[in-house]
Amino acid sequence: MFKNKVQRNSQEEIVDYLKTTSFMSENEIQRGVWGYYRGGSRESNKKYAEILRRALYSGKIKRVRMKIHGIDKRMVFRYYI
Repeated sequence: MFKNKVQRNSQEEIVDYLKTTSFMSENEIQRGVWGYYRGGSRESNKKYAEILRRALYSGKIKRVRMKIHGIDKRMVFRYYI
């Protein structure tokens, strides 16, 4: 009946992305997986942030608070497998 299926965003896309790249920030994951850039989009961040947090709480991915020298002086969360 419905031929045009909408591609669903999933936690597995995040897991697959983090298998090839590690210690990425939330913004880098959203840009790499879905092509979503917070600063240049009118679309809400909520949908993508919720998928990331569900993957974190279910134990599929982990995060650590890191300070990256030379790039930024702030402490940021980095996600990994």
